[in-house]
Amino acid sequence: MLRNVLLGAAALCLTACANHQPTKTAAMGLPGFMSQADTLEMQRPVLPVTHYVKWYAEDRLQYSIQLDYISGMSQRDYLFEEPNQEMFLPMVRQALYQTGLGAKSGAGARYALQIEFLDLDADAFGRNFAGKTNAIYRLVDRRTNETVYENTIGSRFVAKYPGLNEDDASFAYDVSAAGVIAATRAFGAFSLYEGGLVELWNNNQKLQNFFGGDSIDEVSQAGWNDAYQSYAWVTGISALSGPALVLLGQVNPLNYVSLQLEPRSESADFTKARRRSLSETGIGSRSARERANELNSHLLAQSLTVFLLDLAEKEDVRLTQLVPCGSSPSDASDIIEAVRQRARVVSDDCRLYAAPDTSMGVGITAYK
Repeated sequence: MLRNVLLGAAALCLTACANHQPTKTAAMGLPGFMSQADTLEMQRPVLPVTHYVKWYAEDRLQYSIQLDYISGMSQRDYLFEEPNQEMFLPMVRQALYQTGLGAKSGAGARYALQIEFLDLDADAFGRNFAGKTNAIYRLVDRRTNETVYENTIGSRFVAKYPGLNEDDASFAYDVSAAGVIAATRAFGAFSLYEGGLVELWNNNQKLQNFFGGDSIDEVSQAGWNDAYQSYAWVTGISALSGPALVLLGQVNPLNYVSLQLEPRSESADFTKARRRSLSETGIGSRSARERANELNSHLLAQSLTVFLLDLAEKEDVRLTQLVPCGSSPSDASDIIEAVRQRARVVSDDCRLYAAPDTSMGVGITAYK
């Protein structure tokens, strides 16, 4: 019993050490723990959108493209998560709509988009899931069957497994502390009742006469020993429960094998990567199935985005620059520079700047 209590106390001390920065820094260098670089990456927000790919009325491909076919890719995934058309088709259709390339009707669809995947490789086992794709994007004139655009586009992404971090230590500490506190309160209530209230009742005849009742049998020494032993066991188990739950989560095989154990409708799921679809790494989910989905989503989105950028360059379509709708000198200089570069310019929501600023600032005391 003493060993369990000591182990529980040690577990609580280890989780409490998460508040000690030198200990945390040392842990970040151990196998299985999240590195300091990844820890910082988890905190950083994604970089802001600065440009859009968009075709306008003066661009020849506006409202003229219809998806012809996608080859080299399965219609859906089966036993494991893998890139598939169920995920990719909605992404292609949305991209054609958002860029102004998608035809409004069959009559206006002069060009057919053909996508042929030559290489489609994505991990479904392990910690860090890596993947790559290579696909031929081709635009064909549907009237003449002439190829007006063709290029091989590649994409690369790594969805990193989130190692042990301070969130796990916080969870373990909270679970363990909650169990210890609950056990202590229960034992304290028992001690107060037996050692205080029962003793007071049995030794006060007036109190018994007032409420009407007889003496209460006190708990024997054996009963007290059982209570002490139960308290020690519950406290020790509670102290170990938090770290044990974290450990069980780390050895869960579903964190390392992206098995399809339940049916679901396929949809894109992205990590919080700094450069969004153009990023090549990101911290993924701890669930292998979700992490594989994030890998596939980034791979396909990156392939599609790079194709659109390449097509815009070949068609001499300039990117549309997003500038803030403010009145500061830096905002004005951004707009002037964009116009000088002959870029199209759009602003964010100007209503955000119209609301009056009622803040008085951060208060300080200037007296010394």
